[in-house]
Amino acid sequence: MARKKITGIGVTLTLLAAFLAGGVLFTGCAKKTKKLTQVERDGKTYYQIKTWSRSDCTDAPFVVAENMGFFAGEGVEIVYTGETQPPQRIASILNGDNDVGTAHPNTLAIAREGGAPVRGVARSIIEPPPEITDIHLQHMWWVSRKDGPLQTLEDIKTFPGKVKLQLLLRNACIDFLTDMLLEKYDISKDKIEYITMPDIEGVLALKEGLVDIATPHPPFYNAIDEWGGGNILITSREIAGENAGTYLYYFADDFIEVNKEPIKRFVAAIKKAERWANENPEQTARWTEEVIGIPVQANHYYAENAVIYDDQIQYWIDGSITSGALPPDTKVRVEDIITHEFDQYGSP
Repeated sequence: MARKKITGIGVTLTLLAAFLAGGVLFTGCAKKTKKLTQVERDGKTYYQIKTWSRSDCTDAPFVVAENMGFFAGEGVEIVYTGETQPPQRIASILNGDNDVGTAHPNTLAIAREGGAPVRGVARSIIEPPPEITDIHLQHMWWVSRKDGPLQTLEDIKTFPGKVKLQLLLRNACIDFLTDMLLEKYDISKDKIEYITMPDIEGVLALKEGLVDIATPHPPFYNAIDEWGGGNILITSREIAGENAGTYLYYFADDFIEVNKEPIKRFVAAIKKAERWANENPEQTARWTEEVIGIPVQANHYYAENAVIYDDQIQYWIDGSITSGALPPDTKVRVEDIITHEFDQYGSP
């Protein structure tokens, strides 16, 4: 089924600024969510679920679910609402412009700390198990230049001044895992200056010497490989094991309350797609490349079922406290940002 897009969606800019600053509550900003009704098409009925249009590796499960008919088979039709910038995504879920989002646990924890009633319903990306040695399937790389001063992580300690490290956005996986890296290798956080830019621009900035470390995700590993000048300092699995990749599908609390059947069907379909992607990485890469319009060498590795493990969520909450993204006295708990209600619907 061709992707159906809608346009003209607005986002509350004041709310977005509040989320970035972390100083204003989300409370009271969500619209009252209505129960989804089924639409009929070609003799079949579908629940239409809205999400933003993706132009990176996170689109792969959606592409597979469409091409393999998993969404249609579960009676789900995804409506793509256009591009939504990362800082705007929580707000778009709260104001009803989108229904389902994807994020790491710390993003949801920080949003919840600010009063955003959002909750993860199924696990998505994880780090591949140790027996899978292809580092292109891992969540992230930290890459310096082969001809530069940072040949090992230890070199960060003696680097003159601050190391310019590219990241996609703050309070997400990159600075979270970088903080874990710095703590693990006893490197001062004061040595890092974060430079925010998309991954593909980060690779270009590394080539030009504008940043000292780039932090690409797939599919942008391809650009590093083709360049040939990148020096991989470390990968995400080396930092935090399986925890390094934890990624969730999430909805607003009020949406979950009145739309349990559509969510069950969505979870079943998207997990079928993710298992298929694990088993067919090359075809998944080709299909994703066709949709997002950039070369894809590999995609992420996905959990075989939807089950969310509390200890992994707690790891991200604790790390966010350590990094300062959450206050030491945060009231956010694991049960505040996930539900196990839909675990069973993602099983093989």
